[in-house]
Amino acid sequence: MLLASIPPNEAERIKNLNSYRILDTPFEPVFDEIVSLAAKICGTSYAAISLADRKRQWLKAIHGFKYFREGPRDISFCGHAILQDEIFYIPDACKDERFFDNPYVIGEPFVRVYAGMPLTSQEGYKLGTLCVFSHKPMPLNQSQLESLEQLSYVLMALLNARKKEARLALLGQVLDQLREEIMLIDPQTLECTYANISAHKAFKHPESISKLCLHDIAQASSSMERRQLVDALLSWEKNNIAVEVTRGHSDGEQDNVVELCMQRSISAAGNLLVVIGRDISERKKLDEVKETLHENLKRHHLELSNEMMLASEMHLRFLPSPGCINRVCFDWLFRASSYLGGDIFDYFPLDERYLCFHLIDVSGHSVSAALVAFHAQREMFAGRSEMLAVIHRMNGDIARAAPMTVESFNRKFAEMTKSSLYLTMIFGIVDTWTGEMALVQAGHPAPLYSKSDTNVMVPVGHGGFPIGILEHAEYEAFSLHMAPGSRLYLYSDGITDCPNVQDELFGQERMKHLLMQKHGAPLVEVCDAIENALSEWQGGKDGFDDDVTFLVLEYHAQSQNVQARTDSESNCASPCSG
Repeated sequence: MLLASIPPNEAERIKNLNSYRILDTPFEPVFDEIVSLAAKICGTSYAAISLADRKRQWLKAIHGFKYFREGPRDISFCGHAILQDEIFYIPDACKDERFFDNPYVIGEPFVRVYAGMPLTSQEGYKLGTLCVFSHKPMPLNQSQLESLEQLSYVLMALLNARKKEARLALLGQVLDQLREEIMLIDPQTLECTYANISAHKAFKHPESISKLCLHDIAQASSSMERRQLVDALLSWEKNNIAVEVTRGHSDGEQDNVVELCMQRSISAAGNLLVVIGRDISERKKLDEVKETLHENLKRHHLELSNEMMLASEMHLRFLPSPGCINRVCFDWLFRASSYLGGDIFDYFPLDERYLCFHLIDVSGHSVSAALVAFHAQREMFAGRSEMLAVIHRMNGDIARAAPMTVESFNRKFAEMTKSSLYLTMIFGIVDTWTGEMALVQAGHPAPLYSKSDTNVMVPVGHGGFPIGILEHAEYEAFSLHMAPGSRLYLYSDGITDCPNVQDELFGQERMKHLLMQKHGAPLVEVCDAIENALSEWQGGKDGFDDDVTFLVLEYHAQSQNVQARTDSESNCASPCSG
């Protein structure tokens, strides 16, 4: 193993890194999304934002593992990567003399493939890396490496903007301080020894402010109040005392009497007492307005909740009913993380021979994500005649037709969506006469395939770009022959990434074990088992942190009762009715 060397400009580099004030800060959703996207693009198990501190490697964001938040810098891959100007790519760490016996290679997380793009500051210093890695040997292609490089530029722009905003926020605090009345009081005489410009303007006779004492400033009306005020401060029983005063205001030569309600925070600091006055008149008015609005807000909240419940019911109506299409039977489990989710799926016949299915996961869980999901489902269903035409043009070669369909949808999605939302998808076409299936994976977790005569779960797919990332992305299909009784399980990462109270993830292996236990059981029983296992895993908590979607299909030797979607079906909402 070769230890990472120290850059010649290390002192300046560390100073530049510290200027970003990001080390030892909590996890933040925007950075978590970036590493999640990096992992999906590259199809790797893990991704991280790694910063190279003086002697440690510290992780701002982590995807796929929770083994550590920081570690020694000299044995880190990041320590080597920041010595490069371009992306640092290790196809197989076990065969690299620098890393074959590295603790992160021979131990958790058992790194095999690694790619890290240095994060270069505006001043030219390498702060760390945006990196992806996996415990499985899986070469990254040039397109994935270029995408990782481009994503690092986006991350660096975000860090630079954050740094600029922090400086502006600090300047804003200073300016806000100047608007407040600041007075210093001698604790012996209780007389004012200093007052800033705002404090001078606040009194009717500003030239005599130095003659004011703490009693006058705080407007203590009785000797008892004055004694309690002074004793509490000087005995350090209280660090702060707040009183409200109302007085006239003098502005320039002519007196304008303005009623001010002042909040005074009086604290002991060294040999001085500090009095800070803030004008809370507007806040008082706002408090009164808030009182009158409170009931209206409660009423509107109730109305909105009712509307969202109705929208949630409509969401379920967009999903197809469990049932069979020719020789293929479907069943599913869907639980949205909130009223509306970003997951959606569908299956429908293209003609008497071919059918298609898809599972879509839109980034985010907001109403906008749900609307994008509905629109995507509508576009897929509306394009069924075009899908069939492509199949016929390819002479029934669904392995060629399926990628062309996904590529066409990707282009349409880029045109129709001008936001930063993207989606992952599994798309499949089935020849129900022969059992041949073509699957396309677009950044979505790989489905699991099992035959009827063996209790083995085999992942299907090789990654692929999420929809909406690259307008002209190319996709490939994975071919399967569905023997009678074989099943295909599709799922969202809301299942595998479901945490328990110890923040452990449910994981694919636990799901595979459960599916093997239910091998041969009715499809509805399999779906119920998944839901029960997730509920028990997270301690019976109501709801899920992410959308939970599970779709299973089974191929039969003979045709089953047909429940195929058509344009005239009344139980299919917008996607069918157009």
